[in-house]
Amino acid sequence: MGKQYGIGGFGGLTLLMAMAVVQGVLADGYRNPPPTAEGIAKSGANMVFVDDASSIFYNPANLVDLSGVSVVLDLTLARTESTYTSAYSGQKATSDADWNALPNLFIGAPVGDRGLAIGLGISTPFGQGSSYNQNDLVNIPAFAATNPPAIYEGQIALININPTMALKINEKLSFGIGLDVYYSQLTFKQYYPWASIAPLPDQNAKAEGDGYGIGGNAAVTWKFADKQKLAFSYRSEVKVEYEGDLTVSPTGVATPPQLAGSSFALDIIYPTVLGAGYGIELNDKIRIEANLEWLGWSANKSQTANLGSNGSLTIPQNWKDTFTFGVGGDWQLDENWVARAGYAFIESPIPDQTMAPILPDADRHALSLGLGYTTGNHTIDVSYTYSIYGSRKVSPATNPLFPGSYDIDSDLLGLTYSYSF
Repeated sequence: MGKQYGIGGFGGLTLLMAMAVVQGVLADGYRNPPPTAEGIAKSGANMVFVDDASSIFYNPANLVDLSGVSVVLDLTLARTESTYTSAYSGQKATSDADWNALPNLFIGAPVGDRGLAIGLGISTPFGQGSSYNQNDLVNIPAFAATNPPAIYEGQIALININPTMALKINEKLSFGIGLDVYYSQLTFKQYYPWASIAPLPDQNAKAEGDGYGIGGNAAVTWKFADKQKLAFSYRSEVKVEYEGDLTVSPTGVATPPQLAGSSFALDIIYPTVLGAGYGIELNDKIRIEANLEWLGWSANKSQTANLGSNGSLTIPQNWKDTFTFGVGGDWQLDENWVARAGYAFIESPIPDQTMAPILPDADRHALSLGLGYTTGNHTIDVSYTYSIYGSRKVSPATNPLFPGSYDIDSDLLGLTYSYSF
């Protein structure tokens, strides 16, 4: 890309949106963690035995297992800190390590006595944010000398409104289907240090927009043997079409060419997810399940931004499809308490060629623990995940824009309240 200021540099802001979506605490592109403390405690392996309204997310076919109305209210707290060390200079930039709150709500109920159930989920399957001090990346010599100014803050908030229905075919087989309606907002900020190259005031460029997208999902649960089940799930890819405004402040810089405010349009594709799970009840107290997911991240081959009167620009991403494997279980300690644990391996879809500080990513091992307490119609679940990230070093020959090492640290907490009646 080389050194780009003026309209070209401003276009770089929108071009980099594809790379600057957010930090994913599961090292899984920009996917968020599971939406309940039970799912977090089992490292996402919660497809086969989930039996409350959160099955709307994990496996809608299991909604038929509800004996009455189920309400699940969840708050997931995620914190990620990343440190980028430049391969050119050895200087470091560390992102803010703020906690992000991800709320989720699920309501489900049986209808009649013929095995029909309906539900509504409002969840946050993608999103979060990442930010650096605006000077940290710019002051790394490689950025100031050879590259366009770096995006120092990126935020995407996304909710999925998910109406669902399920039908019990017979005692061994159930089927679920739902609609995914995504609404999302994005904000990105980019800093232009004009004063470092000319007697001009520095500027900040900001992009803000929102958009909608629609997809669908389906799942099947099959009790093929005594105390053993198989489950299969599908969620379609969803394209969210964002539109918004680009603004610059302060204005009035004439040389280099002034960055003019503009509208923009940008599409982001959230991937197809295919899942398969196997679960077994070892005895009356212990259950174990294993899940395998395929995510179609390769839909993000490139990103094109329409900049209105400034034309359009395209940048390659070349993300790859990934697999995620998880195994989890629960142990009913007594009539009130249940303990849970899980392990997952999550691949990163982002190749070295398109890595950037605003969206660092690496393969990840997740170790999780959780505890649940039920009294009467009320249940409280808590969980924690400890993450071990793989080493990620990018060479200048592979990625001349953002070479160096990427170190990631994260914490994940889940708190869920459930009520059934």
